[in-house]
Amino acid sequence: MATKQAKKIMIIEDDSFSLKLYASYLEKEGFAVIATPQADEVLRLAKQAKPNLFIVDLMLQGGDGFILVDKIRHTAGFKNTPIIVLSNLGQDSDITRAKKLGANKYFIKSNVRFQEVVDTVRELV
Repeated sequence: MATKQAKKIMIIEDDSFSLKLYASYLEKEGFAVIATPQADEVLRLAKQAKPNLFIVDLMLQGGDGFILVDKIRHTAGFKNTPIIVLSNLGQDSDITRAKKLGANKYFIKSNVRFQEVVDTVRELV
């Protein structure tokens, strides 16, 4: 019987504590995690790893998460790959903008439980 390959989740987060926490949580749930704090590395890494879903923080060192969501959405091979935004930005205008650019789901970090994010990842992949 063929073994089922783990779904790959790419996390783009510049807060190392959050990055490690989400990565370990998703790995425990059976996902393969590719993580980077660098917005400018995302497309190169994504083309190599071909993730099944992206989790993107909007406020990144050396990059803008909104621009990144737009770039992912307009990159061949990722036009339909689910994107979850996980951010501290909670304004309606930020949520609307991220969704217009192609985010499938938007979570405000302070208002979301890890399990909720994991359940959404499962739902979208």
